[in-house]
Amino acid sequence: MPYKVWIGNVPIDCETAADALELAKQADGVTIPAKRPVGAKAIELPGESRWTEKRVKDFFELIKSKSNQKKLIEALLASTEGKTEDQLFRLLNLANGNALGGVTAGAAKNAKKVGADPDDLFLKQKVVIDGKKLREYFLTKGFRVAASQAGH
Repeated sequence: MPYKVWIGNVPIDCETAADALELAKQADGVTIPAKRPVGAKAIELPGESRWTEKRVKDFFELIKSKSNQKKLIEALLASTEGKTEDQLFRLLNLANGNALGGVTAGAAKNAKKVGADPDDLFLKQKVVIDGKKLREYFLTKGFRVAASQAGH
């Protein structure tokens, strides 16, 4: 089973886990845990995003015909403060959290299709506004940086 180590935005394939660990140890400033976490498929350097200018362009190409996904990403890009789920319900004309979950899941699936980590697209944070518990959505720093490089 091949292993992949990411150094910056460069993937390096290794034939064995030992080779992957050795390469990761040699990377500047990286500490490797003695044991790989359960379910981990690849070793990624901390603080690095898999979003690149090309991946962002490919991602926007995939979502251009999916209007709610495109509206969601554009709204979150336009706001560094994030958007609450209530704001997103109104913006996307959605009835509830399940519908919003479908839009975010679709966007995450498209992120995966372009080779990005779907978990490196959105951040959700619980907030209380006027006594009401809500979720607030943000785009990750990695996505924002790559999106600005791609002209979005």
